[in-house]
Amino acid sequence: MNVIVCLDDNNGMLFNNRRQSRDKKVLDDIFSLVGDKKLFIAGFSEKLFSEYGNRVIIDDSFLNIADDADYCFVENCCLQSFVEEIEKIIVYKWNRVYPVDFACDVDFSLFSVSEEAEFVGNSHEKITRLIYERG
Repeated sequence: MNVIVCLDDNNGMLFNNRRQSRDKKVLDDIFSLVGDKKLFIAGFSEKLFSEYGNRVIIDDSFLNIADDADYCFVENCCLQSFVEEIEKIIVYKWNRVYPVDFACDVDFSLFSVSEEAEFVGNSHEKITRLIYERG
């Protein structure tokens, strides 16, 4: 499976059970990468993707049901138990440090950066997209 996460510089994902940030340009970029493949999300992320309703599959057990080629947007789930199934991780970095009470638990040393790009977002002047692939 392919995993998509948004992280601060400390790999933080959530603070007080809220996402650290939201950016429309990140969402547009996600769908340009996903193309016509399925994007699985948890109910927690439904509001974030409300404009893309017909392009997402909402299921709180999405990490268990996604196929190899599917994409999973992860905000509030531990990934360590799924790491063997992950082929690619797409990371959007805010290039900032926010308060954190939930962080990404993936050991990124198991993956190699295959692509890096930067773009200006709506909420951040610089967003970095890193694509990690197994190997």
